[in-house]
Amino acid sequence: MPEEPAGLGERGRRMWRESLAIWSLTPAHLVLLEEACRIADRLELLDSMVRVSSGDVNADVAQFADISGLLAESRQQSAALKALLAEIRQGQYGAAPASVDPAGGAGVSDLTARIARKAQG
Repeated sequence: MPEEPAGLGERGRRMWRESLAIWSLTPAHLVLLEEACRIADRLELLDSMVRVSSGDVNADVAQFADISGLLAESRQQSAALKALLAEIRQGQYGAAPASVDPAGGAGVSDLTARIARKAQG
């Protein structure tokens, strides 16, 4: 198992361990996983900041703008995490066709195989 990257928080370390337990990753995908783990930690921090800030919300527009910025950053980080995880999963389908669901995977190699089977039959 690859060594856990330095500086990960609790959430990132858990994501690293659990991801490596179920995925076989290339070096490039390990880099993507490391970044995904850092984003997971960042989302945890942003969530705690939103929770603290939202407890102090009142009619002051300046305070709302601060919370709005935190929420916007949280949405952007969530979208980045989703994209990284999709890329890692896609690599799993393309790298290990034998482990793909027989109903059809999502990778390019799976699509090519399905087209070839359809053309033959």
